[in-house]
Amino acid sequence: MTDTSEGSAVPRPGLSILLVEFSPSGGLYQFAYQQGEALAARGHRVDLLTGPDPELRARVPGMTVTPSLPTWHPADGAEDAALVRKARRAWRAVRYVAAWRAVARHVRRTRPDVVQWSNWRFALDGGRVARLAREVRRWPRPPVLAYLAHSPRPFNEQRRDGEVFKDGGALERGLRRGYAAMDVVFALGPDSARDLREHFPDIGRVEVVPHGDEDVFLTGDPDPGDDGPVVLFFGTLQAYKGVDVLVEAFAEVRERVPEARLVIAGAASGEVDTAALARRAEEIGGVSLRLGYVPVPEVAPLVRAARVVALPYRNANASGVAHLAHSFARPVVTTAVGDLTAAVADGETGLVVPPGDPAALAGALTALLTDPDRAARLGAAGRATLSDLASWPDIAARMEAALTADRTTGTAAR
Repeated sequence: MTDTSEGSAVPRPGLSILLVEFSPSGGLYQFAYQQGEALAARGHRVDLLTGPDPELRARVPGMTVTPSLPTWHPADGAEDAALVRKARRAWRAVRYVAAWRAVARHVRRTRPDVVQWSNWRFALDGGRVARLAREVRRWPRPPVLAYLAHSPRPFNEQRRDGEVFKDGGALERGLRRGYAAMDVVFALGPDSARDLREHFPDIGRVEVVPHGDEDVFLTGDPDPGDDGPVVLFFGTLQAYKGVDVLVEAFAEVRERVPEARLVIAGAASGEVDTAALARRAEEIGGVSLRLGYVPVPEVAPLVRAARVVALPYRNANASGVAHLAHSFARPVVTTAVGDLTAAVADGETGLVVPPGDPAALAGALTALLTDPDRAARLGAAGRATLSDLASWPDIAARMEAALTADRTTGTAAR
């Protein structure tokens, strides 16, 4: 069978592909889901293995969603008291070990051609995948093992000590083992690929692919209209994302644009002082806090209401929020960190400012809030760029090529 869509015809090998995504909701799950749909559209059989009650169910032929892992939704209990969160972490550790056992059983039972993971955060992850890799490579036709590196180094999501990345000898050794066991690792930009090479020198083949659009949230056309001078911050509130910098920048914005509004939407991690954030928001005025996980049906109204989407990150590799904004033809004001400058072209699809600079951030936001025509032009250009350079059909084709680089031995070429 051949693919006769736009571009040259390519073979459809009809691989059996297992995508492992422990979290059944959130940005990582949404990425895996859209990747799975795009691969299924190319004639592959895709199984997305995840936790209970996934927020998106299979809707295309050739793709299934299997919610059999004993995991949890990432935002569950995020705003509980500290003692409750501590006790829950111990119980979740037990469930996480059980989830890895369930993955191994599923791989043994289904014998897929490809297994892909993402978002390793613990030493356990690397150790478990290395053990499974040793086992499957003894099979007559071992699967290709792949990893999607949303964050080459795990971000510190809970502590308030100011450290950006998780650290520790056990974690480093575990991740090194996991990366070394992969046939191919996908990075979401050249900066992420460099990070992988620098921190994990034993890594094999690295392939760079773009993030892709977020059309899974779209209903109808991406209406270019907005609700006035509204800034949106969207996603989990974590210290490295610079929400505090954004709030201080917005205080300056309000002095120049009194009718401006800021919407902060997302679940708060344990490292964010939401009480202090609420007090400061009240002092400034015009700030709406929508704390808690935003379900898929409620995402589109939030983005459509905004004139500009802000990514004030102190540190990042990539962010699906930039692609979410562009999917809705909204411009992005981002900081110059990681691969965000590859996703947002300064002056073309948004504006880029230095990280940790409230004055520069305020200036960029004000420029777009007070010029709706310019904001609309940049947003439309962002939407067009996604279609040209980061469409899911193109991404799936590139991933397929990497995964089928050497099927004669049952593994990808390294």
